[in-house]
Amino acid sequence: MLQPRVRWKVAAVLVLTVACLVWVLWGIPMEVVRVQVGEFRWFYYLPVCGLYLVTHGLRVYRMEWVLGRKLPFWQTFSLLSIGYLALNVMPLRMGEFVRPYLMDERQGVPFGAGLACVFVERLVDVLALLGMVWLCLFWVELPPGAILVGGTDILAAGQRVMGVVVAAGTVVLLGVLFAGEPALRLTDRLPVAGPLVRRFAEGLRSLARRPLDLVRTLGITVLIWSLTVYAVATQLRAFPSMPHDLQTALVVWTATLSGMSAVPTPGFFGGFEAFCAAALVMLGVDGDAARVFAVMLHLGQFGVTVLMGLICLVWEGVSLREVVARSRASASTGSAP
Repeated sequence: MLQPRVRWKVAAVLVLTVACLVWVLWGIPMEVVRVQVGEFRWFYYLPVCGLYLVTHGLRVYRMEWVLGRKLPFWQTFSLLSIGYLALNVMPLRMGEFVRPYLMDERQGVPFGAGLACVFVERLVDVLALLGMVWLCLFWVELPPGAILVGGTDILAAGQRVMGVVVAAGTVVLLGVLFAGEPALRLTDRLPVAGPLVRRFAEGLRSLARRPLDLVRTLGITVLIWSLTVYAVATQLRAFPSMPHDLQTALVVWTATLSGMSAVPTPGFFGGFEAFCAAALVMLGVDGDAARVFAVMLHLGQFGVTVLMGLICLVWEGVSLREVVARSRASASTGSAP
């Protein structure tokens, strides 16, 4: 049973999810939905699914290099699928401990080590997201004159300013991470960011003690997200009215991933669609068509995640509810670092 405080948090998250979805979907003409779905070229979805499966398999190798030990590929692929299923369907990121718990139970990887692996993976994904934001701000050309105020293109000016801010912030962050304990003691004074920066630094330093694994981890992370961007571009190509170049796909996925991080609702519903559609509108796509595409992109990714997770649950012979409960119990008893 969930504690009353947790139940209130779950209720608040569910309300936020519904509110986001209503905001995104409200007022879309059914005629637009019919035209967009009717024009969708379904044969593009097969390579999209194939790319998602490839990136999923690459995450197995990334786990090996982060942990510094060999893992059985197919069983790890299965446990990873169950972990992502739990993360997508459980509110408040209650599924975060599932993968470390299953790795401990099925592969003998200590729960603390598995949890540290998950955290380091999140760290390198954050670095990859920062890299994609930087590319969007400096490399991507936004439509000229989209927002004019007093003859000034606000969108283009904001892009340049944000590019400088993100680049400078990334340099400062990396400087703090590798500057040593004095710099971390200064950041510890920050109420929320301080502990995160310290854990960020400790995770990167742990991996940095194995330079080859560090290079492999960063390289395969770039490959994972590059293939994901290409998958988004492929799905854009399935809609005749959508721009489908890699720059568009990069902007769409960077905005979507940022939204998923900022609004971690169950299944990322609401935030995913809102940020994805907003990126397309910023690039000149019709708002209603952008929202329909955002919904179909999300349903496609969510469907692959859920289907793989359910198949692997049956294969492993486990119950998702029991696994989530046991993983949270393992974390609460102090098994986590």
